[in-house]
Amino acid sequence: MSPSPTASFPSLGSGTPPAGAIQLPAGAAVYPGFIDSHSHAVSFLVPTINGPDGSPFWLNLANVNVMLQPNCPAQPSCFAPMTTQDQVINALKSAKPNAIGWVLGWNYEPSRLSCNGNKSYGFLCPDNFENANQQTALQQMDAIRSDVPMMVTSESGHIVYVNTKGLAALNLCPSGSATAKCQAPIVNPSAEWKLAQNGQLDEDLAMSAASYILGQMNEVMKTQDDPLPVFRQLITSSTRKYSQLGFTTVQEGAANPALIAAYVAVARAAPLPVRMALLDYIELSPSDAATYQKRIAVAAALRDSLAGSDMFLAGIKLFADGSNQSYTGDMSSPVQYSNLNKPFTDSTIFPQQPYDGLPDLDANALGQVVQWAHAKQLPVFIHTNGNQAQANTIAALTGNPAAGIRDVIVHFTMPTQAQIQSLAKAGNIGVTFLMNDFYYYYQPLCEQVLEVSSTANMYPAAWAASAGLRLGLHSDTSVTPPSPLFSAWVASTRSVQAPAWMPALSPQCQANRTNQTISRLQAIKAYTSDAAWLYNRDAARTGITPIGSLQNQYAGDLVVFSADPLNPATDLSTVKVLYTVHNGKIVYSDPTGSNPVVWPN
Repeated sequence: MSPSPTASFPSLGSGTPPAGAIQLPAGAAVYPGFIDSHSHAVSFLVPTINGPDGSPFWLNLANVNVMLQPNCPAQPSCFAPMTTQDQVINALKSAKPNAIGWVLGWNYEPSRLSCNGNKSYGFLCPDNFENANQQTALQQMDAIRSDVPMMVTSESGHIVYVNTKGLAALNLCPSGSATAKCQAPIVNPSAEWKLAQNGQLDEDLAMSAASYILGQMNEVMKTQDDPLPVFRQLITSSTRKYSQLGFTTVQEGAANPALIAAYVAVARAAPLPVRMALLDYIELSPSDAATYQKRIAVAAALRDSLAGSDMFLAGIKLFADGSNQSYTGDMSSPVQYSNLNKPFTDSTIFPQQPYDGLPDLDANALGQVVQWAHAKQLPVFIHTNGNQAQANTIAALTGNPAAGIRDVIVHFTMPTQAQIQSLAKAGNIGVTFLMNDFYYYYQPLCEQVLEVSSTANMYPAAWAASAGLRLGLHSDTSVTPPSPLFSAWVASTRSVQAPAWMPALSPQCQANRTNQTISRLQAIKAYTSDAAWLYNRDAARTGITPIGSLQNQYAGDLVVFSADPLNPATDLSTVKVLYTVHNGKIVYSDPTGSNPVVWPN
């Protein structure tokens, strides 16, 4: 991979305004360009990709408006949430195979689907793919479609469901198998392999399956003139949408060298409207120390090759565990899953009972990779949800500090106040909270998955801010929509969605809902100056122009809002982005505020 040509990007200054400078309307407010501290940009608009015949590759099965579409019946594209399992099944049954011969469903989420006339929902409903009280996911998927391969991705991003033909097409094999050209599970290989035979792919198998499908889509679309049509469309359309939302720095949160090369190729052909922060995900087991360290060396070379371009390698991405709403977070007592779902009582798959989740890397493995990354002057970003995973992550990071390197804990769902204080004392560790998840998933987590006592202080932004910890807020797109003012609203109000198809939130969960609110100012800092700190780009250093603040010699990144988000009287759901400026260039313009705001509730 060859880097983009070295360029000099404009920075903010104090000179005479140029001709044609933006004339601000009354009431408008200028802020630093927003900085995305964690998302998966390439997966943002996957269902919008069409095959050669013009029909989509994917069915959108989401009940969260991730793509920020207008509510139906607006045309040409609109959002109508899936509310029941029957709706999901009927959509899959009636779907025509796509251009690669598959039926594909995107962002299915069983924890929020209703049943019994909207009187119940989630894992109390007997017929979702993850609830195998009567049938495995494979049996349920085969009952829907057995004529073609079928795959359904979960909104959590940590589980994929397949039918028999889909399972065969993915060519999986058990860990240690001598079969060539097959994909073996890397973490929890015994449990993952057994789950796969039941039609449920967890963690690395799920990510590999999704990557395989994207590759197949690209194969049928590529031409001699364009070898990357699918990736080109995903990269350009998603970064354009991020720019329209006021972002000037966006993250690709789990990229391998091939995906990073695709970003470089697309940006070389046409500059992106945002700066890209890339996390290199190494899909290997650290038990093979020599191979893993070679890949870290590759990551260091990638970092150096990107110097001077409008993208940078932010660090190494590690997974301590999975997602709590998909029951793959790593738990320990007193926090336990409420275990409403029968598969998690199967001791042949999960010997540890009561079931306490699935660690990807334990404390020793995390610590080893942190040491290897730091030796190459690379930070680590560790995906952490369960309380045991948090303890493992904190031990790995505080036990392996490195001068000048800032590591980041991603999600950090349920830390204790003492753990927050320990990170603040360390001084070189930041956190970023998936605040949108609180809005969409607090009810199932509080009432069914983790229950009241474990969710009283989820995503404790107030504790973090009070301790002086640098914090970001993020969407984890494509899990939730990347709307920064929406995230700031959730953080400052701790609002929870009340979908019409679900019962009302229980009084016990309602009582704890508003714990951990932060101010709008703190929330905006989490998207600007604090987010810049997480990337170690809050001050000028050799070869690095700082971001996240409107100061002389900082990057020429700013966003112009129709009203001031910090004014308490401003309704954030009505604020429009009038301009986004990146590297001194207007990359998005809506001076009259004619484009409607899609508030993703």
